[in-house]
Amino acid sequence: MNDSEVITLKIQAYDVYSQIASGNRLTSASKDPAGLAISEKLNSQIKGNEQAQKNIESSQDLLRTAEGSLNNISDSLLRVKELAVQASNGILTNDDKSIIQKEINSLFDTIQSSAQNTEFNGMKLLDGSFTDKTLGAGANGQGTVMQLENTSLESLGIKGFSVEGNFDIGKIDEAINKVNAARSQIGAQDNGLQANLNNTQASTIQQTASRATIADTDLAKSMMELNKQRILEQYQFSALQKQKNLESEKLGLLV
Repeated sequence: MNDSEVITLKIQAYDVYSQIASGNRLTSASKDPAGLAISEKLNSQIKGNEQAQKNIESSQDLLRTAEGSLNNISDSLLRVKELAVQASNGILTNDDKSIIQKEINSLFDTIQSSAQNTEFNGMKLLDGSFTDKTLGAGANGQGTVMQLENTSLESLGIKGFSVEGNFDIGKIDEAINKVNAARSQIGAQDNGLQANLNNTQASTIQQTASRATIADTDLAKSMMELNKQRILEQYQFSALQKQKNLESEKLGLLV
């Protein structure tokens, strides 16, 4: 029995302490090279999935911002429809229609403002510029393409609509249908993102569990190993002391 054996035991005990303290069995590559490689691949997928979840959630926030504005546009168009039907009443004077048109113009200003100024993270959403936006909804950056419809007065086909002359209420109906279609598209995209988010979350849970099986410390086993190391260390230290005492006694007899 010698000092180097005691030092070796101390190093082994320290390694077990490290595993318990960190919760990580793979404190060095030499512990399990194959397990470490698999663990790191899983960790890479987990990190990618976690960021993909954030991307999806941000995109859902964007869609809901757009949906809120489209809902306001829809309400304004429904009011325009009411006013246009009112203006079609033959008993109204030109002054009456002029008053109705002023309210319609105010509603159109609101619609145009929503189309031109609705933004998310500095990007316009409803002016026709939000097209072909790829969403990184997967662990490796893959994703679907997002697009939002243009809901400006020009795109809706009601720019310059007036009830002060001959007018076609059908144009307002067409505009309402376009806005409803845009809202339906957003709803479908949001549902798709939610399904993707659910799948990504489930995948992350499974991958985290798999990685834990490979990399995490088995506390019960480690504690048993630590107790074993302590007993061996105490035994070898005691044996070393006895050996030193015997050697001292021999030297005393020689003297």
